[in-house]
Amino acid sequence: MSVVGVSAPQPATVYVVDDDPELCESVDWLLGSIGMSPTICHSADEFLSVYNGEHPACIVLDVRMPQMSGTRLQEKLNEFAPHVTIIFVSAHGDIRMSVSTLQAGALDFLEKPYAPQRLLEAVQRGVDLAGERFSAHTARATIASKVSLLTPRERQILSLVVEGLPSQNIARKLGMSVKTVDVHRARIKAKTDADSISTLVRDVLRFDVEVPVDTAP
Repeated sequence: MSVVGVSAPQPATVYVVDDDPELCESVDWLLGSIGMSPTICHSADEFLSVYNGEHPACIVLDVRMPQMSGTRLQEKLNEFAPHVTIIFVSAHGDIRMSVSTLQAGALDFLEKPYAPQRLLEAVQRGVDLAGERFSAHTARATIASKVSLLTPRERQILSLVVEGLPSQNIARKLGMSVKTVDVHRARIKAKTDADSISTLVRDVLRFDVEVPVDTAP
């Protein structure tokens, strides 16, 4: 058992964000042919009015749009929903732009006109990956929330356990008895609802959760 039961990935919602109505209609039809029902948004602002980051999403996103560009929307999503997957499409793409968006986390960059099969394959990959990312994102947030319940001293001890130190070494490092360390370990286990300290440490490492340590216990 894990500290956080990582549930099976949720199905991701597919969004098409493009100011070209004909392209939106075309992509809607194409995805519909394989049983997907995308949500169509004709601007980045419209998309942000319906998506809050609280479910997995795969976004087919135009690079150039009025008001807010696709690349600016990507920046915003990286701030509050880095778990989404983005497939950029552009009629004016260049190597520098494609490299920039991919380095910022985009899954793919397709130049219009693109092969329909390539878009379908990219979206399918995006849907699968978005579900996995969101599941991990949820688990990470849950673990971090549990860790935040610990006292400064408990977080300090947990951080040393994560580093691989046994109770004897932690006691020596912090100037306390082994029994006191073990009491803190028991409290850490209880407060985080962990099956064991080892499972807590495994999940902290697995989901890259930061254990904040104050300078004073």
